[in-house]
Amino acid sequence: MEALNDDCVCYILEFLPLVEQIKMARLAPRFQELLCLIVWRKPRYRKVSVSDSMLEPLSKEDYVFFFELTSAAMEELYIWNVHKKAFDTYLGRHLMRPELAFYLRRDYSNLRELCIADESMNNSMINTIAKSCSQLRSLSVSSAYITGKYIVGLTKLESLVAPECSVELSYLAELLEHLPLKHLDLTCNRHPVEATILQAEGSKRLERLGLSDALDYGFPLADSLPQLMTLVVSYHKVSPQDQLDMLETTRKRVEGYVGKFPKRLQSILCNVVDVEVALEQIAGLEKRQPRESPKFSELLKIMYFLSNAQSADKSSP
Repeated sequence: MEALNDDCVCYILEFLPLVEQIKMARLAPRFQELLCLIVWRKPRYRKVSVSDSMLEPLSKEDYVFFFELTSAAMEELYIWNVHKKAFDTYLGRHLMRPELAFYLRRDYSNLRELCIADESMNNSMINTIAKSCSQLRSLSVSSAYITGKYIVGLTKLESLVAPECSVELSYLAELLEHLPLKHLDLTCNRHPVEATILQAEGSKRLERLGLSDALDYGFPLADSLPQLMTLVVSYHKVSPQDQLDMLETTRKRVEGYVGKFPKRLQSILCNVVDVEVALEQIAGLEKRQPRESPKFSELLKIMYFLSNAQSADKSSP
């Protein structure tokens, strides 16, 4: 191997499974350098999931060694079920994988997308991410301990998916003002966020939005945000009578508006057919007649698809 040039050595290393590559990296500085600078810079090593099959055969020591050498070059990282992988929940024993804190201490200077599905996530961990992920464009987290604090430190963030969090309204207003957000999902947030989103000037950049319990089935949001292309609205434990009442207030809102409302609305999808038909009729999109005995569900998920703002302007008389 010593007589071979770097191209030949890299060609050979690429055919080895990750376990054997790590052995080679430990064997000689030259092999470690070639793996770090060339082989492990390829897409399959820059887009990593902790559940990836290539990581399964690794011992804990090799697993840690691999992350320490490659984290700075990673572009996408997906972390979930960390506690189950790190501990035996009955005996509290360490297993074959490190705890969540290990991942957060790494250098992610090239990371663009980070997804962490762990209910123990908190503001301090978000602060650590903000310091180590300067290039982050997309963050997905879900934890009741996350209030939105420190997220503003991710200055290049364009997508924030934070369902079932506790994002406070002051932090939300700060995020919308200072970050270039285009995709925001705050479904099942502890605090009602609709009014803050409608008032924030930065909301006009949003192209995709998800939230819960919006007023009048989300029609005001769909009409007010000029760049919005997809709106996802969820409702939980809403009685049939409350749904009927909201359909009536939504209908009155539309009837009191001059012209189409929401003006760029193209189509609607809902997990409850009767609600979908009713909303399409209210918006003037559908000719289907509602059933005499409509059926409702306490869990609603509605998706609105809107036309491009520029296309809408060109088509308007």
